[in-house]
Amino acid sequence: MGKKEAHHGGAWKVAYADFVTAMMALFIVLWILAPDPIDRAKVVYDDEIPLEGSPGGPNDQAGLKKTPDTSEEKLDPKKMLEKIGDELIAMLKMQNVEPKPVEVTVLNGILKVTMFDRTNEPVFNLGTADLTKWGDHMIDCLAVVAGRYNMNFFIDGHTARGSSSGAAAKYGPWELSTDRCHAARRKFLSCGTSPDQILRVNAYSDTRPLEGTDPKAPENQRMSVQLTIR
Repeated sequence: MGKKEAHHGGAWKVAYADFVTAMMALFIVLWILAPDPIDRAKVVYDDEIPLEGSPGGPNDQAGLKKTPDTSEEKLDPKKMLEKIGDELIAMLKMQNVEPKPVEVTVLNGILKVTMFDRTNEPVFNLGTADLTKWGDHMIDCLAVVAGRYNMNFFIDGHTARGSSSGAAAKYGPWELSTDRCHAARRKFLSCGTSPDQILRVNAYSDTRPLEGTDPKAPENQRMSVQLTIR
């Protein structure tokens, strides 16, 4: 009886050994069949590539082939300002007006728009801070551009020497350039410009004539608006 119990007691060890051997064999098979990590990464990446003609096609950001990004957000600041300047000139439709009543330049991250108060296209009525129809139109266009591209700006007013009316003691070039600056500022606000977009309003009277010009020259009767991207 004791021998039978001893024989029975050893059988479970054999069965357990067979079980362990089977598990080892299963582990080895699974290990052999498992995909390589690099292959797995490739499969995942390939699954994410859109099909040709799908909303995320080969020219989409998720695809393999990409076309150069020419969106406004990706343009460098100088090119962006030049683009805005070209758009403004097109809006003003001044191709056939000579001499040009507006000068648009880009320098050091600033789009500078100089509005000359010329006799052929005056910005203000003579000797006053009242905007002409042309002056209204120019500021309307500037307000549209400043709003569309979320721009801040500075307003600078200048007069030509001898341009003010009345006695100098009562109403001289300082008063005239100041009043014109604020007339422009109020016009911007009436066009929907946010007050926090206007960072500075400066009046210079006739103290800063353009370089190389007679202080009394008509081109010194001007207003400049300098725009920067916020």
